[in-house]
Amino acid sequence: MSSMEGLVGHEDVVRRFMRSLESGRLHHAWLLHGPKGIGKTSLAMELARRYLCASHAGCGHCHACRMLRAGSHPDFLFVEPLEGKRDLAIGQIRSALDFLALSGRESMRRVVLLDDAERMNPQAANALLKGLEEPSAGALLLLVCSELMLLPATVRSRCLLVPCALLDETASRRIWEIMGLDASLLSLARMLGPGTPGRAACLKDERTARAMQEWLELAGDAAKADVGKVDAWLRANLPILPATLVAELTVRMHLPCLEHELDFGRRQGIAEALQTLMRWPRDAARHTLRRAPTFLAAFLQLRAALRG
Repeated sequence: MSSMEGLVGHEDVVRRFMRSLESGRLHHAWLLHGPKGIGKTSLAMELARRYLCASHAGCGHCHACRMLRAGSHPDFLFVEPLEGKRDLAIGQIRSALDFLALSGRESMRRVVLLDDAERMNPQAANALLKGLEEPSAGALLLLVCSELMLLPATVRSRCLLVPCALLDETASRRIWEIMGLDASLLSLARMLGPGTPGRAACLKDERTARAMQEWLELAGDAAKADVGKVDAWLRANLPILPATLVAELTVRMHLPCLEHELDFGRRQGIAEALQTLMRWPRDAARHTLRRAPTFLAAFLQLRAALRG
């Protein structure tokens, strides 16, 4: 049985990888890029399994597959930003390159999976270039990235760029089933990210799911929303909820407004307000702004634009 049965979507990428592997022309650095929540890290893990598996089928039964599943394969290294840190640091990249330069303990193959690759700071990205320019025999680097253009062009140009597409409704529903997401949350899950079902993982937390449903009902129409209740909800929930998801949900709830027959000035005002909301998470983090008051200001901008 192939472990690909546990992968939802992106089968075309796996087939492309296998053709390259079987032909003996596998590129040493694959850069998987696409929106958050579509399963790029799971896909990269599947490629690592295929590469390290004794039969290259990701069988799930051989010694290599069992070790990888247990998180103890000596020739596989998973690298991600350290908890509480914003960047992937140069020390992490140097350690990863040292790992790739070693001889494999189980075979001649080694794999490094570099998650959130766009979070490398400039020093880390420069350090990575050496490994990309002088790959060791048998070494495979799998980079996962949600913001491709945040990576330096020098890194992008030395990797095989592999775009990963949004998932269709069938694949999304399958992932939500695997998550164990309650059927009552499916509409909210779709709104959190059409085609990006992984973004609904936050809804597995009961408190988060309840709060996001409250926001959907409370702020679904900003023009008619009770400002006092909106303010109270923001003060109670913004400190603990994923800021980006709250902003994006608010925007998606109001995007259909732009499809109405509106005069140019009003349409422009709504579009600008929605752009302000989309920028808000990054602006709040960059300038250490107080979350609730600044989000409320952006929400009131949208409310005013909708009211004309």
